[in-house]
Amino acid sequence: MAFEQSQNQNSRWGVAGLFLLKVGLVLLLSCVTAVAYLALRSHDPVYVLRELKDWTDYRRFDSLIVKVAREYDLDPRLIKAVVWRESRFQADMIGRNGERGLMQVSEFAARDWAAAKGLPDPHPEQLLVPEINLQVGTWYLSKAVQRWNGEDDAVPFALAEYNAGRSRVDRWVRTAVQKGQPVTAQTFQDSIDFPSTARYVRTILSRYDFYKRRGPLVAGDQGSS
Repeated sequence: MAFEQSQNQNSRWGVAGLFLLKVGLVLLLSCVTAVAYLALRSHDPVYVLRELKDWTDYRRFDSLIVKVAREYDLDPRLIKAVVWRESRFQADMIGRNGERGLMQVSEFAARDWAAAKGLPDPHPEQLLVPEINLQVGTWYLSKAVQRWNGEDDAVPFALAEYNAGRSRVDRWVRTAVQKGQPVTAQTFQDSIDFPSTARYVRTILSRYDFYKRRGPLVAGDQGSS
């Protein structure tokens, strides 16, 4: 009798375990389906999957980006798009020409920023500090946006200037004028004869649109270090 009771109990545990396994598989498949749906709906599944994989890196600077962008009256989603393109949110990144940090700020731009703010020139290592880097990069980009505010859309002009410098942007504007075209954001982009800069502008504009489709960038509790 005791043996039969033990067998029945083992059988019940086996049934319960099988049921829990099925529930677990259903939940797992539901999660996978939900992630796949969100990724496909985003129109950029590769980005979404990378974001889910490196969630902390992709979100950790949102609060700081919102704070600095508001200070310079720029859309935080634009700044985040630049940060994504420049460094993939790696605060310690150093570029081939010595550009540093989240927005790949040059020492030249940092000196201009410091002079405008009445501050001593920052040490190169300070440009790896997220808040300082975002301050310098956003200040530089905001100056470019203000310079081109008379155009139908200042952002492509400002991004090209951020990447290639003001003198080259002036030349590309002259090229558009010489073609007898009205200078719009699109005709300007068509006049950029640096493939790397043209690609840079297109890539950031695409990522900016991606962030805008998601809605406002919300400052959360992410750390800034």
